[in-house]
Amino acid sequence: MSDQNERQHMLECEARYWLRRGNTTPEKVTELKETLYKKRGEQAVTQLIEEMRKQWRRRHEWLGREHG
Repeated sequence: MSDQNERQHMLECEARYWLRRGNTTPEKVTELKETLYKKRGEQAVTQLIEEMRKQWRRRHEWLGREHG
């Protein structure tokens, strides 16, 4: 797996992790952003939130595999 593919895979896994922990409302996402900004910076957090939105749209795929 190339370095870029590996980073993308890790980003997808982390996005799913935060979604599974209930970060699915605007309020929860705002709290998560504030916490992560301190550790990672705005660009990294923005990228994570964008990936969370992508994963939320395709959650039936990854939830189906885990619970199927």
